[in-house]
Amino acid sequence: MIFKELSIKNESNRFHEHLSYQENERIILSGIFGLGKTYFITKFFQNNQEKFISIKLNPVNYSVSGNQDIFELIKFDIGFQLLSLDPEFEKIEMDTFLSAQYYLIENYHEIIKNLVKNLSKLDQRLNTIVNPAIELGKKIDQFRQDKSIDDEKELKSFLDYFKLKKGTYREEDSITELINYLVQTVKSNNPNKKIVLTIDDLDRIDPEHIFRILNVFSSHFDFYDYEGENKFGFDKVILICDIANIREIFRSRYGSNIDFSGYIDKFYSTEIFHYSFSSIIVENLNKFFKSIKTNHSIVQDYFQSGHENIYTNELEFILNHFVNANCLSTRALVNFLNKEYKFPNYTLDTDDTAKIYSTETPILGVLDLLENLMGGKEDLLKALDKTIERYPRKEFSPYQSFWDARIGNLIMLIDNEENNFDLSGETRIYQSEKYKIRVAYKVQPSSSHYGAYARAMRIGHYNDEFSGEETFDFHQSITKRKLPYFQLLKEAYLSKLSFIINLR
Repeated sequence: MIFKELSIKNESNRFHEHLSYQENERIILSGIFGLGKTYFITKFFQNNQEKFISIKLNPVNYSVSGNQDIFELIKFDIGFQLLSLDPEFEKIEMDTFLSAQYYLIENYHEIIKNLVKNLSKLDQRLNTIVNPAIELGKKIDQFRQDKSIDDEKELKSFLDYFKLKKGTYREEDSITELINYLVQTVKSNNPNKKIVLTIDDLDRIDPEHIFRILNVFSSHFDFYDYEGENKFGFDKVILICDIANIREIFRSRYGSNIDFSGYIDKFYSTEIFHYSFSSIIVENLNKFFKSIKTNHSIVQDYFQSGHENIYTNELEFILNHFVNANCLSTRALVNFLNKEYKFPNYTLDTDDTAKIYSTETPILGVLDLLENLMGGKEDLLKALDKTIERYPRKEFSPYQSFWDARIGNLIMLIDNEENNFDLSGETRIYQSEKYKIRVAYKVQPSSSHYGAYARAMRIGHYNDEFSGEETFDFHQSITKRKLPYFQLLKEAYLSKLSFIINLR
């Protein structure tokens, strides 16, 4: 599975609605690194060419340039892309007579001087008239300049200095004016389309460049002549980044006491558009599972079958929550699928004579796969912590598929010192004051009979009184019960790491 196989239909519809609001002239599209934002925005404009014309900047390409050069590079990229749209340049044809008039007006001092010079060669007596006249003209000109005070001219000269100075926020040189003209030309030639400037990967460049680019645009927004108008006259300007990264960079640069919201608010018109990956994951999980390549034929069959099973059900549950907690990226998924995953194979110590293999124990297979997918132990633990913060407790229902195995397998690992993977099917009680739960569970052989599989038979509060010998309705026992699932998942993973170390 690769990016182009992912469906972005739902997010495209949501973004189209956001972008189409008349008042949305400035947009921030936010999402974590590796979420596929570049792929998304590229496909979005490809699929909406009848409504939008896209001009795209990639500031990552400016990383080797000086801070003062950034604005020049921005203008180059915009101008280059505008030229590819084949705009109509304004051309003025001037006939010979009119050209001669303009030339005389602009150069009359030099013409008279040359004329007098040549006449004086013909008759030296002309010098007695011409030279004093020229000198008198010079003195009158100098006197006029010395005595004249033109405040408006001086102010315009001062403003023009900054408009023409390269690299200033107020720069409005001939190229800037030409870009403005070209944008207006493209808009007039395409009256039913909006011309959109997109600045991608803003948070992946040097902080100096980030704020240089932002300040170029914000100074334009703040300037009274351009109230409500985007730089260069674009209908829409889209900044693509992870807003959390920009916030951290801002605080690192300016201090935590400076109001970030007051700074960033001017860069979006209504609200930040948070690019959601959760819907894409849900839409493409079957593709994801079927694309997994493993060295384990039985597990491979589970993924290829397309039917609900303990592996796909548990992974779907966990991955969806990882995504919503912003700790799983599209890039991580795709990178994982680009290689064959080899399940670690180790034998578990038990009190029984039967051997239990990691590859035949579903919860160990799920945890091993998650560890590899997330990039290692530390990254998986960080993901679990973020998910715990987002989902401290989850509601469980007896009508959820594999709910009993979802809880039972975790308890089997957490309570490993007590059960020691005893496959006799004896009902055991796990009790935790920390998590305020009491669980009756059983450990039994997995479907292959070479691994362990556990089921929660009853779940209650820590203070509830029940034992494994009682007859009870387990469906009734967990109705609408909220459990610290991801805390249990983390503890089960840590327990797994612990007994694996002991095996070595």
